[in-house]
Amino acid sequence: MNKMETKKLSGEKTRYITGGFLVVLAVTVFYLNSLWVFWAVLGVLYMLGGHEVLQMYQKIYGPAPNAWHYVGMFVLWILIYILPSIEVVLFLGMFVAGYLAYKALDVRHSLFFVYPTLNFACFLALFKDFGVMAVVWLVVVAMSADVGAYFGGRLFGYIPLSPTSPKKTFEGAFVGLMFASIAGGLVGLKYVGFLYAFVISVIIALSAILGDLYESSLKRRADIKDSGNILPGHGGVLDRLDAMLFGAVSMHFLLHTKEVLEAHL
Repeated sequence: MNKMETKKLSGEKTRYITGGFLVVLAVTVFYLNSLWVFWAVLGVLYMLGGHEVLQMYQKIYGPAPNAWHYVGMFVLWILIYILPSIEVVLFLGMFVAGYLAYKALDVRHSLFFVYPTLNFACFLALFKDFGVMAVVWLVVVAMSADVGAYFGGRLFGYIPLSPTSPKKTFEGAFVGLMFASIAGGLVGLKYVGFLYAFVISVIIALSAILGDLYESSLKRRADIKDSGNILPGHGGVLDRLDAMLFGAVSMHFLLHTKEVLEAHL
């Protein structure tokens, strides 16, 4: 076995170990089914993922993040726990965008309130409003879309999906979409019925694909391969959560919309 093969084997082993740790962490959090625990774990991921985004925004827009960015993130995450999660992000984000405009600064820095802050807020709101099984449902759909796209692309992939991520194929995305929709339909069967669960899962899977492409676009513009290196063999937090962060927004909206429609029909 040459050095390249040894390095590849070592990299795969590291990837599997990290993946196993993430699975154990997720199962533990779901089993405990505690809002406080979920908020705390998700908060750590938000701080790490937020750091990755700030580093990418620095490369794209400048200037470098400072300590106040992280203090603000920490305070904001506390407010997200106490107050309505989504609304507090929109409320504070509006004022930050206005302040940047007032000071004639680059208003693009307020994008941080949209990605990743609003996405993480929707993730927490999903647990708050619909319980741990809604989060499990989201994770199943996002992971199924990723796995299906990987194997579908390797087996059938031919047509490039997007210039943003040339290695992804239309065929792989389609296989992932179908795999995720069926898996999600089965998970959501006892909660909303298979048909509605299937439709929700289709939209979440599409959102997951778009989330992956959005993060790929940021990395391409920042000229980096991974969003970070906190997860050995996997890259950064956003490299693992990008699909779920977009999916969380769609899922919270769709489940809340279902409740509103049922209340008025």
